[in-house]
Amino acid sequence: MAIDLKNLFKEITQKDVRSFSFLEGGISNSNYLVNDAYVLRVPKNYKEKATNYAHEKNNYEVIAPLKISEKLLYMDEINGFKITKYIHNAHTYSQINEEVMNIVAKMLKKLHTSNIKVPYGYQMFKRLENYKEAIDKKYYISDVYEDSVIKNVQKIFPKEKLTFCHNDLVKGNLLFRFNTSFIIDWETGGMNNPLFDLASFISENNLTASQEEYFLKKYFGYKYNALKKKRVDTFIAFLDLLFYYWAMSYFFTLKEEVFLDIAKLKLERIKANFK
Repeated sequence: MAIDLKNLFKEITQKDVRSFSFLEGGISNSNYLVNDAYVLRVPKNYKEKATNYAHEKNNYEVIAPLKISEKLLYMDEINGFKITKYIHNAHTYSQINEEVMNIVAKMLKKLHTSNIKVPYGYQMFKRLENYKEAIDKKYYISDVYEDSVIKNVQKIFPKEKLTFCHNDLVKGNLLFRFNTSFIIDWETGGMNNPLFDLASFISENNLTASQEEYFLKKYFGYKYNALKKKRVDTFIAFLDLLFYYWAMSYFFTLKEEVFLDIAKLKLERIKANFK
């Protein structure tokens, strides 16, 4: 049964709907601009086992003092309907350059050193298993390669202190406006190894080898070295696996081609590493 989204917004906010338009960019959610002032987030008809909207609400509360995200106005902790303030004149980057990498490195450093602690984690290994369970085994990656990647990342996972992380640094979740910047959509936020966020930004935005080195140097500063880069690259290999299975699980559930396209890109990266 279709939801009357305009009426839903009015019931939640007690505000009349003067304008209502679809916002491009959402993948696992649909977003609508209301009255040129609010964004209504509507989850698609599929909820991951790991999704917890109460956690997402709490994420917005704990990061609010950092002033690096949009303002949450309402969260339905059961169904995931969310209303946030619309950030006017904000945009995603047109291309990766040194300025973008400097800004993202600075924001992540601020987040990871904020001492924010929450009683839940991202659980990346459990998520991987959940995604695999949702697809036919004939689409599984080679056991030899997969086991090697998982073993390598499990070995280095405890080497870093867990911090509060965003865990989904795709292009659409990074907004820029004049001299300020924002990381939006904290649905997957939780405690994690901070290298996961670095790997997420690098892999999801397809940084070149030279861009990766520049970005990591900006994040680590004088502490950057070959070992840190190797550890980040280990996480990148794991993220390619994780989000290949994520995309395939969404494709088989929602039957939307965009998820198959993502899975194909991840598979290309996996094949490039699996020689």
